[in-house]
Amino acid sequence: MSLPRFHLPASEWAAPHLTLTGDEAQHCGRVMRKQPGDAIEVFDGAGRVAVCEITHVSKAEVQARIVSESSVPPFQTSIHLLPALIKAEPFEWLLEKAVELGAASVQPVITERTVIHLDAAQVEKKLAKWRRHMIESAKQCHTPFVPELKAPVSFAAGVKFQADFKLIPALSEQTRTLKQALPESKPQSVAVLIGPEGDFTNEEEAQAFAAGFVPVTLGPLVLRAETAGIATLAILGHELR
Repeated sequence: MSLPRFHLPASEWAAPHLTLTGDEAQHCGRVMRKQPGDAIEVFDGAGRVAVCEITHVSKAEVQARIVSESSVPPFQTSIHLLPALIKAEPFEWLLEKAVELGAASVQPVITERTVIHLDAAQVEKKLAKWRRHMIESAKQCHTPFVPELKAPVSFAAGVKFQADFKLIPALSEQTRTLKQALPESKPQSVAVLIGPEGDFTNEEEAQAFAAGFVPVTLGPLVLRAETAGIATLAILGHELR
């Protein structure tokens, strides 16, 4: 049976003793009612996982001692998702699946047809909520990695993302299958640009092509924005990992 799992950022690790605070401490101590002597698993979201024994539980924190520790190396090819900002529920679902499918990072992009507009205060709240959602997904599927979530940027800034290979699922006549488009030598990094509800404008597609994004087809069916992101991550994972 797998152990209950809790997240502790790498910056807060101080082996051999770890301290959970905030939501993770509340979940461990108050929700799951863990006590001193109980075994738990702690991960940092960057590949490090530790089996720990709880030594102290209070209202504010849970202290634990590392019993054993392991480290999972990152994938040889990092896949970076650049999805257009879409409505809340499908976007959160996309984030959840990006965690499960091993994305290295998620960079939301604001496009001309983006219908969600956030001010600075709303962005900070959304980022905190989205990161929490991604951590919960990692805990549930027992992946050692949590993708880096970045603040939304403009489309013009998004297409400047640096990667060895860049692709954009598109309905353009120039498209090839993803397998046909992949370079012969395995790239170390791949960036995937995903459009919003209603897709990119013609001008945005042209701008993406000019920035080096290769148009690919995901098949004969038209996919929702969140489905296109998930499908592309799954295909890339199969082909590159």
